[in-house]
This record gives sequence, C-alpha cells and structure tokens, in this order.
Amino acid sequence: MLAEAPAGAVLAVIFLSCVVENFFPPSPSDIFVALAAFLSHQGKIHPLSVFATAWIGGTVGAVAVYLVARRHAPRFRASRIGQRTLPPSAIAFMEKEYHKYGALGIALVRVLPGFRAVVAPYAGLAGLSAPRALIPIIAACGLWYGGLTWLGVGVGSEWGAIQRRLDSLGSGLWVVTGALVVVIAVIWIRRRRRGKRGDQP
Repeated sequence: MLAEAPAGAVLAVIFLSCVVENFFPPSPSDIFVALAAFLSHQGKIHPLSVFATAWIGGTVGAVAVYLVARRHAPRFRASRIGQRTLPPSAIAFMEKEYHKYGALGIALVRVLPGFRAVVAPYAGLAGLSAPRALIPIIAACGLWYGGLTWLGVGVGSEWGAIQRRLDSLGSGLWVVTGALVVVIAVIWIRRRRRGKRGDQP
C-alpha cells in the first residue's frame, strides 16, 4: 500500500505517525520511515525527504508532549496518580542524573526502544527547562530517524541483488517441488500395481 501511494501521501503518513508516537508509543512510525527509505530506490521519493519529515514530526510531537506535561506538572504531581508515578524521589533522581550525565544521558535514553516516548513527558513533569530537555531530545530524534533512513536506503540499494537471488531460489524450489511430485507419483503408482497383483488369486 505504501509503495503505491504518492510521495506526498507517504510523507504525510510519516509525519503524523512520528507525531502520534510521542502520545501513543505503539505508533508504527519506525516501520513507516524504514519502509519509505527502503522504497526510495524506486525514485518516487528522496531519502532526505523521508528523514526530514520524520525528524520534524518527531520533534513536533516531543515538544508538544513536553509543553503539556510541564504546564500541568504541579496539578499532576499533586494528584494520587502523580504521586505514584512521579514521586519527589523520582524527580530528585532525574535532576541528579541530569547533573551527572547531562544532555548526553537524555539523548541516550531517547534512542532506547521502550523509553523514547517517556523522556519528553517526564522531563516536563520534572520541571526541566526547555533547553536542558528539548535540545538533547531533538538531537536524539534526528539520530534515530537518520539511522532508520540510512538502514532502509542501504537495504533498498541491494534490492536488485536480493530480488535476483529470490528469483533464483524460487526457480530452484519449483524444480525441487516438481521432482518431489514426480517421485511421490511414481511411488504411489508402484504401490497400487503391487496391491493389485497381491489381490489376484
């Protein structure tokens, strides 16, 4: 489906999925980015467009989540859920880790699967300033989607060779399948003939 869609529609899907990922982590944004980069060898879409769209979408989503979380942080921390999910000890831990590892620590966590989506809201809830939180998040977002695009393009450039090997393998499998059918048919015919001979008085 993605392979047949126009370039504008593909980029729109990538942008929206990367934004949504920050609110709903199961969003298949990574799959869309890698697949679009993979299909770029067809010439319908440029890899840099895929990367830039994904980076912008991921950045927009992360900034939005951070701002919402920071705006409602006092109310959230005062609630029962907030006290359980983000107690003062957790906030103190984040502050300590930030002073210990700085922006690099946030950037590294941002590229870890399963943790990427929680970095921006937790940074907002913990009260980290925008420069301290968003600069490493945006940098890590670019690194992540850049890696996915590079991976997809690298695999796509080898698609011709892969396709030829698959075609050769498919032809070989058809030959093997045909030979097996012939062998099974011969065995079945011989057994039937032996059975008929055995039934004769």
